[in-house]
Amino acid sequence: MNEAFSECVLYEPALRILTARGFSVKCEYSCPGFPKNGPGDYKKIDFLASRGSDSFAVEMKWAKNKNVKINGDIAKLQKFLENTANSKAFLCVFGRKSHLKNLSVSTENLREQGRAVYAEFGVTKYGCRVYELSLG
Repeated sequence: MNEAFSECVLYEPALRILTARGFSVKCEYSCPGFPKNGPGDYKKIDFLASRGSDSFAVEMKWAKNKNVKINGDIAKLQKFLENTANSKAFLCVFGRKSHLKNLSVSTENLREQGRAVYAEFGVTKYGCRVYELSLG
């Protein structure tokens, strides 16, 4: 079953959590600041959550190993911050505990929020690490 997991599996639970906390949520939100070049879709952010004057973008990533490729996610979150006043941007990395505990995230503008959270169900151990991106 491990091979069947991806970030898409995480969308519905994340949407439910955000809406239960009173946020209005848009999934696959067109990322501001990226012009459309040629055929294909616009760049999209996984979630845009807003409540009152607060808003934040969330990119979700499934770690298949300890070296996660996040450059595209970071570029989208940076453009969002540059083009959306008074907002925040988060990268949530999910995966096996063995991958997350030794996760290598090499971007100086990312700061981990809290500690990693793990669910240990017998042999299966999954978790999440959350990072906030700042412009700097």
